[in-house]
Amino acid sequence: MSIAEQVCRRCGHDFCTDCVVYPFGVAKGAMCIACALEAGGVSRQNTGRPRLSRRQVRERLAHEQPAAPPPEAPEPTTPEPAIDELDEAWLQGEVDPETLGGWSHRF
Repeated sequence: MSIAEQVCRRCGHDFCTDCVVYPFGVAKGAMCIACALEAGGVSRQNTGRPRLSRRQVRERLAHEQPAAPPPEAPEPTTPEPAIDELDEAWLQGEVDPETLGGWSHRF
């Protein structure tokens, strides 16, 4: 049995993460499957749970959201890629590309 972690934005009841969907994207909030089907045009079935008023739903959603966003961690700095000595010599024009080997155009 899963723990209820999400609140449906339409009916206001708690659901586990397996029982909610995001039909309008994550920014709009989660909906239970029954409410999502109703929003999609399927006739509502009796779920045995009373519908909450919009005020009660807003209060439950407000309690679910954290009071302040967590502080952002500074982005890790990536070191500059090290340039190989052979690559550096080739970039400076000190090495002839034909002498390096590798793929040959001669068959």
